[in-house]
Amino acid sequence: MKRNSLLVLLAILLLVVAGLAGGVAFYWHYIGELLERDVVANVMEAGNETAETFVRALDSDQRLVDTIAITVQTNYPWNNQEKLGRFLFLQGKYNGFENLGIIPLDGSKMITAHESNLPQDWQKEMLMRALAEDTFTTKRYAQIGKAKNVFVQAASLHDGMEPVGALVVLFPTERYSSLLALSSLVENGVAAVISKDGEVEVAGRSLKGRNIFTVLEHAKFRRGQSLDELRQDIQDGQTTFVRYRLDGQNRLLYGVALPVNDWYLVSVLPTDFIQAQAQRVAWVSLALFAFLFFLFGLLGLYIFCLRAYSNKQLFKTAFVDKLTGIDNFNRMSISFEDRVQALHGEAALVIFDILKFKVINDMLGYERGDLILQQAADVLKSWLNEGEHICRSSADNFVLLLSLTDRRNLRARITRMLAAVRRECAISDSCLKVEGVCGVYELKEPLPFYIALDRARLALANAKKSPKENIQFYDEKDRHRIVQERQLENTMEQALADGAFTLMLQPKYDFRTGYMQGAEALVRWNQADKGLVRPDDFIPLFERNGFILKLDMFILEQAVKFLAKWRSDGKQQVPIAVNFSRLHLNDSRYIPQMTQIVDAYDVPHHLIEVELTESVILNNRELAQSVIRGLHKKGFSVAMDDFGSGYSSLNVLKSLQFDSIKLDKEFLSGCEQNPTARHVVSGAVEMIKAVGAKVVAEGVETEKQAAFLREMGCDLAQGYFFSKPIPEEEFEKLLKPASPPEE
Repeated sequence: MKRNSLLVLLAILLLVVAGLAGGVAFYWHYIGELLERDVVANVMEAGNETAETFVRALDSDQRLVDTIAITVQTNYPWNNQEKLGRFLFLQGKYNGFENLGIIPLDGSKMITAHESNLPQDWQKEMLMRALAEDTFTTKRYAQIGKAKNVFVQAASLHDGMEPVGALVVLFPTERYSSLLALSSLVENGVAAVISKDGEVEVAGRSLKGRNIFTVLEHAKFRRGQSLDELRQDIQDGQTTFVRYRLDGQNRLLYGVALPVNDWYLVSVLPTDFIQAQAQRVAWVSLALFAFLFFLFGLLGLYIFCLRAYSNKQLFKTAFVDKLTGIDNFNRMSISFEDRVQALHGEAALVIFDILKFKVINDMLGYERGDLILQQAADVLKSWLNEGEHICRSSADNFVLLLSLTDRRNLRARITRMLAAVRRECAISDSCLKVEGVCGVYELKEPLPFYIALDRARLALANAKKSPKENIQFYDEKDRHRIVQERQLENTMEQALADGAFTLMLQPKYDFRTGYMQGAEALVRWNQADKGLVRPDDFIPLFERNGFILKLDMFILEQAVKFLAKWRSDGKQQVPIAVNFSRLHLNDSRYIPQMTQIVDAYDVPHHLIEVELTESVILNNRELAQSVIRGLHKKGFSVAMDDFGSGYSSLNVLKSLQFDSIKLDKEFLSGCEQNPTARHVVSGAVEMIKAVGAKVVAEGVETEKQAAFLREMGCDLAQGYFFSKPIPEEEFEKLLKPASPPEE
């Protein structure tokens, strides 16, 4: 009998062990498949991203070559070869080129940054190809007598419409190696750019063999896949994905075609680590499951024991303020409607706040501050009648629901409550006083608690702003203003899409010549049903909600469109100043996004002037300095707007490189009659010119102002005396025909 029982127990144990083993095996296999699918997805994503990064790098280098080519063209004929060679040397040094040079069309000697033994046949081939294709990138080229392999990018050179030669730049292939690293996936992963015949042009690290197809001749592919199919996919430029085993390792290969030289990018990743990782995950998961099962058993017992105590404390925690002992905000919000009904709907919601309570905490300590809050709660509670209610909302903020007969009696009652708080909560050993302010909303109609509370808070905000009145009742005008702002916010996106925002241009005139020399872009919003919205009504709102970021870029794009149109119409192109919000300074995408918009219309960067207000610059000078440097690197000019409107700092002019400074209208006000003011303005103009910036006078409205500013040495003027902001069609009439290109 005992033997049979032992056999049954042993059988059960064997079944349990077999079940666990089967479960582990199944779980291991399942985790392995999940990990492999995840790795496959990551390899594809990483391969595509690497391909895009590599192509962008080539495109960026080609744009760099084109930029250098433009400079070389402007110096044609190349009589001063020593100066030109020095220029090429510096370009090669600063941009990390292996070499660069000019191949003249007339067959004269190639002008290079470094002495080179580049073959004549090769030079001729590069020249002919550049003239035929304008720009191109060669495949990997092994330099004669040098170990480094290079890519060659070239651009044709012209004198007017006539070709005069080609600029060739030799980039070391190692320049692109770091772009092809797959170490973020696994240590042995590698990506390489290959030609259609499998030759490796450049790789993230050294590869075994220089031809992918030769290396894979010894590989064993998964069923249904073969080297011939892989070769055919690459020949056809098709995206491909294969699994194979080589040198004792399972591997994944993902390939995608590149839009350059029929190149192909392949990403290779060993996958044996997946099974090892799956095994670790399976065992760790099972161990964790057992531990959690045991732990949850203990927790279940503990929770059961604490449940009674927790339920007892729950009400107190949820509905009673721990510090003051009165109800908390949750209790007020839940019982609000019932309590209003108990007062027969004749009630007022009052928010009480202690002025500058943070100062009390900082000077007397948080312990003393908590004592004052307890005293204030006791005083306010003592003034309540039957059916009225009080709660502590947050910090020094209390919400009271009081009965209401009329506003006059309620104001008198609240005034006495504030006096009682000031008297009972007096701080005997300090000069500080406990002064309260109240915002009141009269419940004239049934409203949800949060709406009534918002209106009381709006009244409280007005009370805090008022220097004399510490009790403010909700004013419907405040709600109307908020509603208007909500309406603007609800329609701003559609208005931008529908073209309701338009651009006006206010011309700038040269004091010396009297000619128009530029303009400032000003936005207008024309609502179909309400007409023109003043910028003062929507610009500050857009600053608060962040929509100004989109609007500024829209204004920039409209200005760039104008410039591109003037060029195509044969009109003069003059610089346009665009104001940008302070929010852009904290956006790392600002300068790239701005550059992308301007470049999309092929507009020279110097025709866009970025205006930053004085207050924005003073708030964060280091950040402003970084942004200004970035804008200058891209060729944009930068102006300080509203100089003199705030606390103008000489350190700003000293440390930040502005191209122009715009004197604020208020800074210039009354200067014609006030000798002292004239001296201040004259000194400011002289100081600005001393740091190499132009002086622009804003808001010029009279002939006397214009004469005074001309006498002071201002460079440009802008204001209604010269011209109001006008539509682009009218502004076009002020433009002269574009000057013909110099021969």
